[in-house]
Order: sequence, then structure tokens, then C-alpha cells
Amino acid sequence: MSLSRTALTGLLFLGAARAESLFEFHSNFWVNLHHFLYQQAADPYYRELAKHDLLTPEMEAINNRLANLEGAPSLKDSGLEPELIAALERAAPAYKTGLWIEHNRGNLAWIETVKPLIAKHGAALSKELAAAYGTTWPSQPIRVDVAEHAGWSGAYTTLRPTHITISSTAPGNQGASALEILFHEASHSLIERVEKALSAEAASQNKLFQRRAFWHAVLFYTAGELTRRHLDGYTPYAIKNGLYDRGWAGALPVLEKDWKPYLDGKIDFATAVQRMVADYGVARTP
Repeated sequence: MSLSRTALTGLLFLGAARAESLFEFHSNFWVNLHHFLYQQAADPYYRELAKHDLLTPEMEAINNRLANLEGAPSLKDSGLEPELIAALERAAPAYKTGLWIEHNRGNLAWIETVKPLIAKHGAALSKELAAAYGTTWPSQPIRVDVAEHAGWSGAYTTLRPTHITISSTAPGNQGASALEILFHEASHSLIERVEKALSAEAASQNKLFQRRAFWHAVLFYTAGELTRRHLDGYTPYAIKNGLYDRGWAGALPVLEKDWKPYLDGKIDFATAVQRMVADYGVARTP
């Protein structure tokens, strides 16, 4: 399949051997415009759309469809809702000749900054993360759409198919942190075994976790700790930004005590899960 000059300008592939490619990077006009309008919430249609989280099935479908339309001059035959098409095409001319030039330049610069980190550490990190989660890395490169805006968290991942959208301007996505955030987002496609094991063990011990979605704390810790081991002096994202204190109070000491030995190869997976549930769970009340 041939690509237009416009598409080639907005599309970059990881500069490693094809068999070793982990991520497929894009700076996509329609995806960027969509997230910009969502963030601004000034257009009447997008004012309503902004009430929906980007992880809902409806928003996932929109983002995936726009990703597939990269380089399309029009959304006329896209299959998207007419109101959405109208909102995007109404804003497209001014965006293309204005802010898109700056946004695209920033996106491409961010990609060029993170590529050497992936080339140096990506092969080892992908293997270590897959092993920690008890699964395999995807056989095909994971699509990454880089955008000026990517929601309140600065990055998010949907899974049908695995699709990462990441902000090129979010403070937490800069420098060495970009490497962790990419592998954190990719971990969302790998974490299922851990999530299910924690849930089953909690039921077995008749406990609930002190904070919901404890599996996400495990994911943050795993991606952050394994990245730290590759980068001298690196502080993992969740520690640097106080996420454990805000989202999972008391979880970090439990992860250090019960999960880190598993990552170090000192205990097995089942033991680590049992201990985390015992230490971070609370008894269910009748």
C-alpha cells in the first residue's frame, strides 16, 4: 500500500530492525484535532462529547476510527456520526493552517526524543515486563498516536485493538519518563493475568483491597521499577508524582515488601500475590 506525502510526514516507525519493533508511532491530524476539540470543549457537539471519558467504548471507537483515517482529506465516507463529522470538518481548515503545524512539530520532536531510549532499553524491558506479567509481548508493534492533548492523565490505552494515545506536552511524559510511560501504557495489554490472580486470591482470603483497582498500583510499580533498573538515578513516575499517596495509600511499602522480591526472582508469582492480598486487603464485612 502506498502512502501520500502527507501521511509519510505524519507517520514514523521505530528505527530498529522490523523483528524488534515494539511501537508504531503516528502524529495523526484527525486524532490530534479530535483530542484538541475534546480538551477545549468549545464546540457544542464536543461540549457534550467531553462529558464522556476517553476510555468508554464510544470514545474508543471514535479514536480507533480516526486513527485508521490517517491522511484522509475528508471524513465524508468515514462511517462516523454525522454530527461528529460536521464538528471535525468545521474546525479542520483553521486547525490545519494554524495550531496543527505547531502540534505536529512537537509530536514529531517527542517521537525523535523517545526513539533512542527504546532502541537502547526496549528489547530488554519488553521481555522483563512480559515475564513479570506471565504473558508474551504482542507479536505486532503497538500503535501509538502522539497528540498535543491526550486526556487528563496525559496518556491512555484502549484494548480493541491495543492502541496507546499519549500527549507530547504533558510534563510527566518528558525525558526519561517517556520510556516508562510508554511501557506502562503497553502493560495495560499484559496485566490481565495479574488482575485475575489478585481478584481470585482476594476472594479466597475473603478480603477487599484497601483501595480499588489495586492491580493498577501493581502495574505502576512494575513498569516504574523495571524502568528504574535501566536508567541511572531514575525515579519512577508514581513515586515522583505522589500517585501512591493519592490513589493507593499504604500500597508502596506492600509492593516493596511483597512484589519486589518476585521481580527480583526470589519468590514465585503465587506467593507474591498471596502476600499482597494478605497485607493490603481488609476483611469483607457481612
